[in-house]
Amino acid sequence: MAEHGFANLGMDRIAEAMEYSKGTIYQHFQCKEEVLMQLCMRGLRIWGEFFDRALAFRGNSRERLQAFHLGHDYYARLYPVEYEASYTVKSAGVRDKISADNHAAHNALLKEVLDRVVVVVDEAIAAGDLSLPRDMRPQDLVYGFWAVHYGELMMENYNFGYGAMGIGNRESTVRTVLRALLDGLGWRPLSSQHDFAAVAERIGREVFPQEVARLAGREGEQAS
Repeated sequence: MAEHGFANLGMDRIAEAMEYSKGTIYQHFQCKEEVLMQLCMRGLRIWGEFFDRALAFRGNSRERLQAFHLGHDYYARLYPVEYEASYTVKSAGVRDKISADNHAAHNALLKEVLDRVVVVVDEAIAAGDLSLPRDMRPQDLVYGFWAVHYGELMMENYNFGYGAMGIGNRESTVRTVLRALLDGLGWRPLSSQHDFAAVAERIGREVFPQEVARLAGREGEQAS
């Protein structure tokens, strides 16, 4: 998957890599799409583990939300095949080949992942740090965060002329937009009153030290 992409993956290649006959592989998976779904499910469990660690971070509600944002970012960058599989299994031409039971299990796992973030939004409302508009539920807000961050991660794969569009650092731009969104909702503490850059460093140090080190190692390898 990582080397050739899903489109170029076949049961023959899977059997060759596993050193089993193709018939043996078919005893466990009806098609490559079902293999992809199992890879996706494994990834969702890892993603959930990242979010469990974020949920355990001690801080105010907005700092705790930041831990989820960083956990999402680290998971997607360190497990890109599994992360993309979460969306590929729902795409046209793939989803119809996967059993309804597996789709239901996938939906339940993904809900569990996102519900961890809803916990912090509920905490913020209960603490008086946040007041949502009447037509917005905590789940709606979490979906918005997810959509924006997923868009950022996917757009990194496309070679648009960002500089010519007047866009500088894409990652920094998305962080600025999200801070403006949270400030606009009045989620306290506001970014003008709090050093969230320092909080990000603390989260990396206390919650995701191994992931930070792995990503730094990758960047060093790419630079050399």
